[in-house]
Amino acid sequence: MPLNKRPRTEPIVRVRTGCWTCRRRKKKCDENRPVCGGCTRNKLSCHWPAHVSSRPAENDRGAMPVQTDQHSRGSGQMDEENIVIQHGSPQSVRSSISHGASSHSPFSAAVSPTSPAQSVCMPTVPPTGAIGLEDLDAASLVPMGYSHPPRSNSQGSIKDVLPRSLSMLPGYSPESYQLLSHYLATTADCMANGSTPVNPFLVQIVPLAFTSDLLLQLVLTQSAAHRAFRCRNDSDEVAQSHYTKALQLFRKGVTDFIDGKESNPLMLTVGALLMCFTETARGDMNGTIFDHLSAANTLLIRLLAQSDTAVPKDLKNFVIEYYTYTATVSMISIDARVSRQLFLNFDLEQRARQLLESEYIGNLCGCWLELLLMIPCIFDLGRQWMMEDGQPGLPTADDIAMFGSLQAQILRWAPYPSVTPEVFLAGRIFQQAMLLYLYTSLSAFSRAEQGIYQGLIDAAITDAMSYLHQLSATARINSGLCWPIAVVGSCLSDMDQQNSLRQRLHTMVNTFGLGNMQRTLLLLAHMWQVPLEHAGPWNICRAMQQHQIWISFA
Repeated sequence: MPLNKRPRTEPIVRVRTGCWTCRRRKKKCDENRPVCGGCTRNKLSCHWPAHVSSRPAENDRGAMPVQTDQHSRGSGQMDEENIVIQHGSPQSVRSSISHGASSHSPFSAAVSPTSPAQSVCMPTVPPTGAIGLEDLDAASLVPMGYSHPPRSNSQGSIKDVLPRSLSMLPGYSPESYQLLSHYLATTADCMANGSTPVNPFLVQIVPLAFTSDLLLQLVLTQSAAHRAFRCRNDSDEVAQSHYTKALQLFRKGVTDFIDGKESNPLMLTVGALLMCFTETARGDMNGTIFDHLSAANTLLIRLLAQSDTAVPKDLKNFVIEYYTYTATVSMISIDARVSRQLFLNFDLEQRARQLLESEYIGNLCGCWLELLLMIPCIFDLGRQWMMEDGQPGLPTADDIAMFGSLQAQILRWAPYPSVTPEVFLAGRIFQQAMLLYLYTSLSAFSRAEQGIYQGLIDAAITDAMSYLHQLSATARINSGLCWPIAVVGSCLSDMDQQNSLRQRLHTMVNTFGLGNMQRTLLLLAHMWQVPLEHAGPWNICRAMQQHQIWISFA
């Protein structure tokens, strides 16, 4: 301490009846009106309270009224001094805010949307690094205006400063906040397979949902359906009411689009895909997903015609990936003997192939998009050999050449070197399932019991089961493996292998809670009851028809 300085023995007493500008700057005010000397000297706007009472006692910290200053600060903000007046020291204020943000449920129903006392609570942010939507969960996302009300005193309240209509979901019930929380924390994580560090169900879908009542309703519906299935509650009233409302809004949107009232197909296209997500989560067995897929087909063509400035490229890629994935794996539900339906037309297939040029890795198709694009070719080839009367047509030279070409493409396919071990194993599982799908397209032809043909099928089954054993049933990548599991499972005759697959699906259902996993298990249970010659992936559609289990493996 310098020798010419003496320690202060008396506390500094500041005038508390000065202008707001001096008080905010923590400067002494000479209280000259209408402009004090400090504001004149520093060329500042001088603002005074509406009325000034007698000087409050020094220990009466709660007697100062809280006023707003529209000129010097924005509406809904408070300076540190005014907060200290109500709550104590700055340290205690920060402590109370931190405690309040971590100790209360973010989607609390304690305060209704019309509650007169509402506050703004900030999400808990990690100390370092940036945070994205994929990092938010039920404990960190706090909707504005729906947290617990702040403490107030008899003289002033924070409600006099903050707007009363702050809300992230205006017009929605408290139940909606819980559904949004479930979507952010659980549903979006279960739908994505973890192939990429960015989850498109959060990064792409959530921002769009907050720009459209339709998409927000569809997100809440998907969350409600997923939550109801996880709880094994088929009669969940919340899920049913949200599903009914979602269908009504979606149909209205389609009608408006047809009538020319809405020209932008983006929201409806994403809406159709969100409806598909919902059917996947709830485990629909009525084939409703195929109706949504047909609606998405027409809308998607219109959407892709728009420029990248109108629709972000990443969003376009995700929509193309999801539609391609859902359309291709759903073709196994079509009876090739009687139907010529194709969900993936040439234009959409070409758009998907453009993604392959950049070695696209997606959260639905992983690294095996190239394999998925072979499914329509195999389907078209197989149905030429499958007639309704059961008599296969003789293969032509072109058929034989196409079969050999497809087999060679599948065999030389390999996962990208950059993928994780889980994605690598999942790609190998898809590869063996594709071989089985191709080989069993020849099942209508005569074959020797121990011939080369049966040897190829047995080898593909063995390799597929080996890769499945190496992959944990709780790994996120399993959320995209219903199709290869169904293909491989439909070819199994060994009881031990069937039990292994059954146990795996049980674990997946308990881990992810997606309805399509449970429906896959139900369908395979029926497939394992029929003779092997009536099984196989090309007979899955017949098992669906016989037992009225119309599902998609998306």
